[in-house]
Amino acid sequence: MRLSEHEWKAARTIVAVTLVATTISFVSIWIWAQIDPVLTLRRCYEASIVMPLLIAPLISFGVQRAHLKVRVLSDENQYLAHHDELTGLSNRRAFFARAEAMQAGMSASGEVFACAIADIDNFKRINDSLGHHVGDDVLKALSGVLAALAPKDAVVARLGGEEFAVAGYFANESVARFWFEALVREVAFQRPGGHDVTVSLGWCIAQPDETVSALLNRADRALYASKAAGKNRAEKAERDMFRVVA
Repeated sequence: MRLSEHEWKAARTIVAVTLVATTISFVSIWIWAQIDPVLTLRRCYEASIVMPLLIAPLISFGVQRAHLKVRVLSDENQYLAHHDELTGLSNRRAFFARAEAMQAGMSASGEVFACAIADIDNFKRINDSLGHHVGDDVLKALSGVLAALAPKDAVVARLGGEEFAVAGYFANESVARFWFEALVREVAFQRPGGHDVTVSLGWCIAQPDETVSALLNRADRALYASKAAGKNRAEKAERDMFRVVA
């Protein structure tokens, strides 16, 4: 059985506490024996070793068990703070944090940083006609499709409800367009959750000095254009939608 990092730390602490307790006990009884000659040195030494070996591990085990529970709860809270509980994707907070970090690392390599928002078409109809449990299954299945198809190092997140976001680097704008359009087709082909599901998607290319928030807003406007044009399609944000945010 392979121990986790926290379990290894707990085991090392137990050993350290036991050795320290044994040393302190041994030295204390040795000093006591020098003062009181009635005590048998052999019995003193035996007691100074056996008693800590019996007591210290029990105490250490209790302390470390409580510590491990706290660490596990802390790790779970940390995960939930950055991930969507239903789908396991990054949540809105984590999306902005990762996208901002990625955008800050833009280089002169010629790659473009693109952002997209995808929304499930007629999702309310799925919930109303088939039930919310089916809607949840669709959301989880779609999340798996998006995560599997996403470019390397891209961040995929559930922003809330039936809305998802993708951000990452592409070789150029044409590659980004191809990928987003292919994503829409692939979702319809794979039938997430075993149901006929399509998505509408809006996307855009980051401009110099544009914040992730402004980038996402442009993608959101393009998403509305995609819905208005008939759904189940990907639309690129027009440049006149772009506004530099100081």
